[in-house]
Amino acid sequence: MKTQICISIATLLFACNSNKTPPEGKINDTVADIASTDSSNSNAKNDSIALTAENNVEANKLIVAGESIGKAVLNTDAANLETEFGKPDMSDAAMGKAWLTWYGKKDEHNNKTQLDIYTTYKDTSMREKTVQQIRTTSSFFSTDNNVHVYSSLNEIRKAFPTIQKLNKLPDNNRDIFVYDDVQSGIAFEIADANGQKICTAIIVHIKGKKVSDIYIPAPA
Repeated sequence: MKTQICISIATLLFACNSNKTPPEGKINDTVADIASTDSSNSNAKNDSIALTAENNVEANKLIVAGESIGKAVLNTDAANLETEFGKPDMSDAAMGKAWLTWYGKKDEHNNKTQLDIYTTYKDTSMREKTVQQIRTTSSFFSTDNNVHVYSSLNEIRKAFPTIQKLNKLPDNNRDIFVYDDVQSGIAFEIADANGQKICTAIIVHIKGKKVSDIYIPAPA
């Protein structure tokens, strides 16, 4: 079954933003760098990599529904993002809202990877912008029950049985639908092609609020 899925995936262009090419000459894997801990102190690094008891997912690779992807955390001050992660490779901002994008190296299926963070004003005072959604197209990250990009829809349903099919995303090559576990605060972009339903991106959002209430497609 896993072999069939991998063969099918190899024929897909990755996620709904497959038309964008990372800046030429980029060397560092920014997506992995965002998740990794400080390597300047090996003892501190070892201390900071906590393992979940059940599946041994490293904390810096962990997706926590309704909370975080790696070191990117919901409701944190957007002003600190550049200090924490470096300058984004791309940004798309308007009316106080923005998608910030960091690119990584191509993955095991030769698809590009990226991490997108959506920010907007915290409240009507318009004084502070916070992280409202986090989206990854990288299989580097995983939930503690082993759901990640490239998981099948059936595998995701077993881990998150209350997910609901929401909207269809624009894509020139195949159908991509968003499935959302509203109460848990996690959503999945699912590509439907060649009889396979495969996850191409994972979005973490505020618990109890539909991803579509805030979600706009990440920059292509």
